[in-house]
Amino acid sequence: MIQIALSAFLVWAFFHFKEKDGPIDGFTAMAFILIPAIMVFLATMGIMALGAPHWPIYLLELSYFIVPFLFLKSITAYTTTKIVSYSAIVLVINLVAQVLVVIVISLPTA
Repeated sequence: MIQIALSAFLVWAFFHFKEKDGPIDGFTAMAFILIPAIMVFLATMGIMALGAPHWPIYLLELSYFIVPFLFLKSITAYTTTKIVSYSAIVLVINLVAQVLVVIVISLPTA
């Protein structure tokens, strides 16, 4: 949950500073992160329950690119190049937040 909150905040901050009067608000930024997170969580549970190989889980991370792309395509009039770049930024923000959370959690306690 910390990773979802951190990612959503960073995505919202990016869109807030990049597109000041744009259509992306906090709820949309949360949807950019929460919908793929739920998809990855449910698919991971299914994959683990079936004992299937784990590599499809890594492909599911692309949903952090696909969901923002579809959202931006449907609610904005941005060019496709701009939509692809913004979706890629959402993916990178999520990956950076995942790494930060893993690093913080794995720090030794004093």
